[in-house]
Amino acid sequence: MEVTKGIHQFSGVSNSYIIFNNEIFLVDTGMPGKSGEIIDYIKNELKRDPQDIKTIVVTHHHFDHTGSLDKLKEITGAKVAIHSADADYIAGEKTQNGSLFMIPVVMFMKIIYRSRSVKADILLEDGDEIGDYRVIHTPGHTSGSICLYNPNNKVLFVGDNLMCSQNKIEGPRVLHEPELFKKSIEKLKNLNIDVILTGHGQAITSDANNKLETFLTELDN
Repeated sequence: MEVTKGIHQFSGVSNSYIIFNNEIFLVDTGMPGKSGEIIDYIKNELKRDPQDIKTIVVTHHHFDHTGSLDKLKEITGAKVAIHSADADYIAGEKTQNGSLFMIPVVMFMKIIYRSRSVKADILLEDGDEIGDYRVIHTPGHTSGSICLYNPNNKVLFVGDNLMCSQNKIEGPRVLHEPELFKKSIEKLKNLNIDVILTGHGQAITSDANNKLETFLTELDN
């Protein structure tokens, strides 16, 4: 569905997005098995060639956001962009931390779906640009977590840094570095935002600035 002008959202365990900017790119890829749905939508609903997608931006390395990365890269030929601090995880050079339950689940799914590691083509840093979107490095959930902000349409992608529950912004369920996360989210304080697109749950399309300000105030207390 088109969640806001020029941006289409795929829901599931996590959210993925197609952005029509001065270039077409994806933000995150969802769990394994999501590639077929995304490619079908691009061809049948958007009437575009999958190879029109030039970049796949990964907000952070967790498997529910990168599970279809290898398949989508193979189909589209797009370059994969991720913050340098998370690049070794998608390349299979570091192992994702997790609960005793989640680690074997992820390994099992990788075997079932024949998921392969992916080497990043673009190593992102704070202040880099993808189309009209600026990269904001926001470590805390993972070391390489990022947000993407476009001052023209006032859209902010937050990955798992923020989520919306009962029309209220909350932080992530898992925080590896709470104090670092607090400093990271402070970077969002002075942005002019109309829409916040999250890694899980519904988009925030009304009163986004005030909701974020309320969350930041609560974070300081």
